[in-house]
Amino acid sequence: MTTSANRTMSTAPALTPSTSAPANASADASSSLPLSHLQNESGQLRKTAEVKLATLAANPALELADPLMHELRVHQIELEMQNEALHEAQVVLEESRDRYVDLFEMAPIGYLTLSVSGMIDEVNLSGARLLNEPRQTLLHKRFAHYVVPADLNAWHTFWQQALQHDGRHRGEIDLKGKDGTETTVRLQCSAIRSTGRLMGVRLMLTDISDLKKALADTQTREDRLQLAKAASGLGLFDDQLLGGPHLLDDRFREIWGFTPKQPISFHDIVAAIHPDDRHGMQTALARAVNPRGDGRYFARYRVINQISGATHFVAAVGRVYFSNGQAVRMIGTVKDITEHTQLEQEVQARRSAMDLLARQQVASHTAAAIAHEINQPLTSVSAFSEAALHMLQEGVTQPQKLTRALEGAVQQAQRAGHALHELLEFLHRSETTTERLDLNQVVAQALTLTHEGSCSGFTVVFEQAPALPPVQANRLQVQKVVVNLVHNACEAMHSAGITGAAVKIRVAVHPMSDIPMAQVSVVDSGPGFNTDDAKRAFTPFFTTKSNGIGLGLAISRALIEANGGQLWLDPAPGAGAALHFSLPFAS
Repeated sequence: MTTSANRTMSTAPALTPSTSAPANASADASSSLPLSHLQNESGQLRKTAEVKLATLAANPALELADPLMHELRVHQIELEMQNEALHEAQVVLEESRDRYVDLFEMAPIGYLTLSVSGMIDEVNLSGARLLNEPRQTLLHKRFAHYVVPADLNAWHTFWQQALQHDGRHRGEIDLKGKDGTETTVRLQCSAIRSTGRLMGVRLMLTDISDLKKALADTQTREDRLQLAKAASGLGLFDDQLLGGPHLLDDRFREIWGFTPKQPISFHDIVAAIHPDDRHGMQTALARAVNPRGDGRYFARYRVINQISGATHFVAAVGRVYFSNGQAVRMIGTVKDITEHTQLEQEVQARRSAMDLLARQQVASHTAAAIAHEINQPLTSVSAFSEAALHMLQEGVTQPQKLTRALEGAVQQAQRAGHALHELLEFLHRSETTTERLDLNQVVAQALTLTHEGSCSGFTVVFEQAPALPPVQANRLQVQKVVVNLVHNACEAMHSAGITGAAVKIRVAVHPMSDIPMAQVSVVDSGPGFNTDDAKRAFTPFFTTKSNGIGLGLAISRALIEANGGQLWLDPAPGAGAALHFSLPFAS
């Protein structure tokens, strides 16, 4: 039985699974798979068929009695199993084909197949949408028909390269649809070859119209930004605060005097800042990088150009960015405000000169009014005094006349005093309107008015009083006094040759310990008052300044007294002047 069966299998090779497939399929399989692998698969298939036949046969012994029938039945089962596997594979392939067709049709990229002559053989839905024409009408039309005339030469060059050279080729052209709408697309194409023969070209089209428009809009905004930056003269900086690069634009480098390729460190930037201004710049930077702050940076300082040596006044504005509570980056701008600062100084000088002239005019008119009021009484006093003196020199023969002359002199002197008192009362006659004020805020606002002019080279340190009760006073009058006292301090230090941002003027607000009043102190670093000057400091028309008229402190004292307070000074020769004024707390 076994020998007969073996012989039957060897004499009927066409019935075995390994030889039942078509010759070309066998050849293809043998060219791609090892012979041992095919034999293993064939043996496994036969074993499965033998088991299945054993379960289906009504009489397995009878089946085995006829070897030829057994082989036919096994082979039949093998064919059925192969047919079922092929059917399943066909279903899988059809499903896969449908998925790829859907992917091909619904892809956002246009796919086209062009013939060697440039005709459209295949196109997906996205390709038809890009060409703005139904797919059926696109087939067998020349693709170049949809290229805008201005890009035809570029398309023909691109097409020839695709035909003559293998590989993927890329480019950009504008297409014109049926309705005249133009679309900018990015091209990618590669040749289709079969057995070395050119069959056509696969073409991929990506709509980049929105991208081109976005890039154009971005470029327009960039051009406008550059134009605005150039017009404003702004320099830009971007500092990585944890040791990264310092990115500085050309304008920043121009102000500092750095060359375009010169590597810059933070030390180089600070070294170019005027020595008197470095402390203020570093204080502003420390405040900006403090995580408890708002990260805003503002500073004004002078920069010494490293090439020309010229001094530039610079205003810097920036913003610090934090990560995990640590300052990591600062971006900002710098602006050369030299011309603006010089103009401000000229305006301030002219304003000061005009203020001085106005004060002199007021003093002149006041003096004229005083002279007018007391001239006649003084003339009478002089006449009575001369008469009395003549009587005394000639001998008093009529005491009554001498008495009348002296009494007349006294009366006229008193008249002059009353006239002067009434005139001063008239000049100061005004009703002071007071309100509840936050003295810290009032003084802080006044100090903002002292940054320019004579105080531009000094540092004003303001010490506020926490939880200070409100005071009852006139806002404008109090601010006028603060500004006047600070300006006097600045002018005194300038006159003494004391300059530099390190020189401080301390302005402090605090409650008085013994009475319910608040006190404001202005202390400078100047020469102070000597004993004689201190006694006359508040006397009208007394001044130690070459261009002063001697009314500032007198008026300031009158304003503070009108608000219910006092103004006084602490003489300290050689240690700076200290002036103080008090204001009552609001009830």
